[in-house]
Amino acid sequence: MSIYLIALHYPDEAAWDRLKSKWPKRHHIVTDQLAFIAPEEITITEEIGESIGMNSEHKVLGVVAEIQYGTINGWNRQSLWEWLGKHQ
Repeated sequence: MSIYLIALHYPDEAAWDRLKSKWPKRHHIVTDQLAFIAPEEITITEEIGESIGMNSEHKVLGVVAEIQYGTINGWNRQSLWEWLGKHQ
């Protein structure tokens, strides 16, 4: 199962509302511009971007990237690593 990082250029509460609606138990919003999701279904980054409004209708700007838990290096709050570990 893949985990995806979503980094918005600007805060967008409507984008996060769409994310919460589509993946109600599979998201972790870190800040008003950064979130992770772990969809149960097979998906691609383009579909995730579309789902949160990265399209011509909503014009959300940002980046969606697929990440692999075992290859992440870095530092953050323990709660983020725990969430990533549970959804790998």
